[in-house]
Amino acid sequence: MKTKHSTSAKENKIKILFDLTPLCRGRTGIPIFTERLYEALRKYPNVNVVPTFMFCKYIPTKPWRVYRIFERLVYQQLYLPFKLYLGKYDVYVENNYMFIPLFKPKNTIIVTLLYDIALILFDNLQTRSYNEKWKKNLYKSIDNSDILLTISQSSLNDIRKHLSEMSILDKQLEYIYADTDQIENCNNIEILERLGIKDDYILFLGTLEPRKNPLSLIKAFHLFKKTDSKNIKLVFAGKKGWLYDDVFAYIQEQNLQNDVIFTGYVSDEVKACLLKGAKAFLFLSIYEGFGIPPLEALKCGTPTVL
Repeated sequence: MKTKHSTSAKENKIKILFDLTPLCRGRTGIPIFTERLYEALRKYPNVNVVPTFMFCKYIPTKPWRVYRIFERLVYQQLYLPFKLYLGKYDVYVENNYMFIPLFKPKNTIIVTLLYDIALILFDNLQTRSYNEKWKKNLYKSIDNSDILLTISQSSLNDIRKHLSEMSILDKQLEYIYADTDQIENCNNIEILERLGIKDDYILFLGTLEPRKNPLSLIKAFHLFKKTDSKNIKLVFAGKKGWLYDDVFAYIQEQNLQNDVIFTGYVSDEVKACLLKGAKAFLFLSIYEGFGIPPLEALKCGTPTVL
């Protein structure tokens, strides 16, 4: 990568400011990819990578929300561009669609991580307020970028096809595949019992949201239970996202409360145990940029259905 700064002979290193804000949300797909890319860059002897975060702590009270918006604007429009300018960074890696500065440092290459364009292709899979906010930020971040980096050839094809009206072809487009952590051994029985899992189970791992298609998964499981007498459970491991009321309504209507288990967000250790103990892993997402959980399941030798 050719940088716009002339690095000093003393350091002779490429200076990268890397946005690690996704790590504040727990170790799900995007945070895992973010961490692994950051750690990979740190291994290069000619690269100096500096992390930056946009305010992680969530304050739920209404007065503080107003203040938080003010904080966000200060970070986006003033703090970040001045930091890039004064620090003479060669590259800035934007990871949260938040690079909306009052001025753009001329000597810094802006790389935006664009994992997928689900917001554009499936605007009915998020809340209206979420859609409006993130679409606006996404378009502005793309416009301010020099390079767009995504996580699969499929995502790259979608970006080229659906964002052509934004002069997307004028930008450098690249992709780098995601990887997973090494899945460690664990005490399956103890951890599974703690979660209330005593029978065989089918596993889903991910955030509970429409794009992950949880309702179709539960309906398919319900049909399976009707045609097979096995005492098997369906386990959802992951935090609640949005627009999931229909999922719990269906479980209630079909009296599946004892057959579908929700663990909530799980640690890496618990995730490993769940993956290794499952009879099968199902990942029926409507759309994914890549999809790390199936790769993790395959690493564990667990039969995987996509």
